[in-house]
Amino acid sequence: MRTLLLLTLTASLGVAAAQTAPTKGGVAALPTPDGAYLRWYLPGDVLPARGFALRLSGPGGTRTVSVSSPQPYTAALGLPRPEYDSLIATYKTPPRSASERTQRAFFGLSVVARPAYARALGIMITLKDLRPGQYTVTVTALGSTETKVGQATFATAPLMPVPQPGPPRAKAAPAAVQLSWSVPAAASSGLVVAYNIYRAAGNGPFVLLRPAPFFPSSQPGGDVFKDADLQAKTTYRYRVASVDLFGRESARTVPITVTTEAVTVLPAPEDLRATVRERAVTLRWTPPKDSRITRQVVVRGTDPSRPLTAVATLKPGEATYTDTTGRVGEPYVYAIIAGTAGGEVGTRSNLVSARPVNTRPPAAPSGVTIKAGESALTLSWKANREEDIRGYQIYRSESEQPGAPALLVNTEPVVGTTFSDPLRAGLLNRYFYRVTALNTSQAESARSATVSSKLVDKTPPPAPALLPFTVSAEGVKLSWMQADIPDLAGFRVLRATGNAAPVELGRLNAATRTYLDATAEVGVTYAYSVRSVDGAGNVSAPSTPVAIHRASTGVPAAPQGVQVKALGARAGNRVTWKAAPGLAVVVYRLDAAGRPALQASDLITAGSFTDTAGTPQSQYQLRSVDERGQLSSLTNPMPVDQP
Repeated sequence: MRTLLLLTLTASLGVAAAQTAPTKGGVAALPTPDGAYLRWYLPGDVLPARGFALRLSGPGGTRTVSVSSPQPYTAALGLPRPEYDSLIATYKTPPRSASERTQRAFFGLSVVARPAYARALGIMITLKDLRPGQYTVTVTALGSTETKVGQATFATAPLMPVPQPGPPRAKAAPAAVQLSWSVPAAASSGLVVAYNIYRAAGNGPFVLLRPAPFFPSSQPGGDVFKDADLQAKTTYRYRVASVDLFGRESARTVPITVTTEAVTVLPAPEDLRATVRERAVTLRWTPPKDSRITRQVVVRGTDPSRPLTAVATLKPGEATYTDTTGRVGEPYVYAIIAGTAGGEVGTRSNLVSARPVNTRPPAAPSGVTIKAGESALTLSWKANREEDIRGYQIYRSESEQPGAPALLVNTEPVVGTTFSDPLRAGLLNRYFYRVTALNTSQAESARSATVSSKLVDKTPPPAPALLPFTVSAEGVKLSWMQADIPDLAGFRVLRATGNAAPVELGRLNAATRTYLDATAEVGVTYAYSVRSVDGAGNVSAPSTPVAIHRASTGVPAAPQGVQVKALGARAGNRVTWKAAPGLAVVVYRLDAAGRPALQASDLITAGSFTDTAGTPQSQYQLRSVDERGQLSSLTNPMPVDQP
């Protein structure tokens, strides 16, 4: 409360002092013989982009003084560089939330208590070398717009000392001291914002108590400072000094001496026991007997190493309490502490542990859905409305039949409303799932409605393996074997010629293991392969290709379309023909009737032959030869076509 009241004061400064009574405003002025100390608030708790402008009017006219905000580091009066950087960063941008505004307000206390902070921010300066007389100063913040901060009037004069607080009063307590004092008279204390408190043990030296300074409230009669954690039955001395807005300290008060009282320990409640009930914990104990005790406090927490929180205050003689406010399933520790009307407390009782339970099972989860992936099935469901849900259990079965065994697939209760069950890719089983809810008391719900699914099958089957082939007059016959897969759907037979891409010849069912290619041409070499296809449409890699050449199985056909033309000038004759693919041709010449034919050429795969020994009277016969050396019949003798 003291802090917030002071922040209200310092946010607007609320003071503008001359040598007499201060007046309200946004600027404070403390006269000096040749000028004044000036200080003002920071509008919006953010540094203005262009600093401040001070319009000073008085003897000698009116002039404007520019003040940078922030001031350079060299003007920070000894602040460590990291501390200076942190201060400037804090006020660089305006607070964006309520929490930031609260933090900025508390940080403002440091600005009030430490003039070096104010100088670094550019909201405190010293005017010097002014002529004697009265002056008026107006401060304006220069941001995107100009904002008037405030105005103060002062007259140059000797520097006034900081007014001293009234003599302190001390009240001894067990191992503690409570100090109070009166604030300086209002006419002279307008710039006093805090106090420094000094303490000495016995006849030892006085030491400033930290944190300093101590910020009072604006309540009448001053404030109360409690110095706790002292030694019992020990003498201490205290002095108090005022601190003004410019960081100056007053003379210290006359020391006051006080001796702390002895600490008398209150007896603790004994034999604390806990009984767990449905959604509650009942405590029983033996209450202490001491006339100073005016109350007993039940304290509770979840960590015995940390402070416990009060949950109930009872009369001195009560010996039982039922706690119905705990969260079901949460493990708690309890203790009882006795106290007096003056605020003294005794040691706590023994600690007991208890966990309120809820044995009523939660509702079965609803809205269960399943989504299939390649290697996992993912379940989703709606969250239960009960507040004590620990998590969810997932059960998997391979059958929907009543009584079918179900496996709990999660190792710990699932927190959240989704679960992914990892499975080996390529499995073809259908799985059935049900979900239950588990509360923090281990009560489990009935199982949800069943959902089921298979994995998304994107795993291709293994490739077939081609077996030895046969070539017959009907064509090329392939056969293969296939690894056993449960969802085999069929096969695709492929054939390629040369470097061309394979062409699909046919699609066969899963039971077929042979294929006859009756379209294979004689004399052509083909590369055959087979692919398997599963029920999901996944196609295997092709089997290892097998090269097959279909040779002729009978007597080759004789060449067709034989023609012979004389080349003239005794250059011979040119013979042309058409032969079946894959067959070579031999040319024979007849030079006279009745004489045997002479072989005029070797095996020719082209469709023509030039016989340089031929004459216009020559005749020719041709014969085809296949790769096995079989000969066709001779063509009829063909004479030379005379020009």
